[in-house]
Amino acid sequence: MTQPVTIPVIRPRRLFQAVEQQLPGQNVEISMLMPSSGIGSLLTLESALVAALLKITSAENIFEFGTFHGSTTVMLAANSGPRARITSLDLPHQQIAAENPAGLNLADADQNDQFLRLMYRDRGPFCVSQARPELQQKIRLIAADSRAFCPVTAGLAGSQDLVLVDGGHDFATEMNDSLKAFQLAKPDSVIIWHDYGSAIHTDVARCLQELAMDHQLVAIGSTMLCLCLQGRFARLGMADG
Repeated sequence: MTQPVTIPVIRPRRLFQAVEQQLPGQNVEISMLMPSSGIGSLLTLESALVAALLKITSAENIFEFGTFHGSTTVMLAANSGPRARITSLDLPHQQIAAENPAGLNLADADQNDQFLRLMYRDRGPFCVSQARPELQQKIRLIAADSRAFCPVTAGLAGSQDLVLVDGGHDFATEMNDSLKAFQLAKPDSVIIWHDYGSAIHTDVARCLQELAMDHQLVAIGSTMLCLCLQGRFARLGMADG
């Protein structure tokens, strides 16, 4: 039996130090929405680290699997340059069957994902619709099942500076989105996964351990973020001693 690959870990400060080195002597401001009291969004530290990666990469083409309520989508728009374009994909509402979420067990991975889908069906990406006009103009929402989405047909293959994978968490969807993230990404790019190390969504770690056999991945300590730092950004992924 093949032994699982151990994904190395770096400290959050590695990325914050990289921003300081890139912008010496400057106050580097970031912007994010008040953290939600519900489940399904990035934590404050995770959002700050994604914002740091936007500064490090100067990303202008950004793709997100999993819009949900759009708080991360807005954060991506707010912390990227004026020419940046954020493309965010999530399911069409009509593909999500109406159901009472009250009886779902949030400790079960599949039921947790169904709860999130129902929350999205109920409210949609309301954070995007409430964002400032200049941020809304940077965002393109795609209503599509990621399993049917084709980066080549969409004209996005090899075009993205940063890709965030945070959609469905079952193994098949996670692997589908991950492989398409690699299709979307430029040679010099960053791919980010959320929910790595989740006690509920364990398929995320299983998927990433499989990908780590062919790609250099690194996790960020004290978070559920995992990265693939490609090309000129690979130096950021040297594991801490």
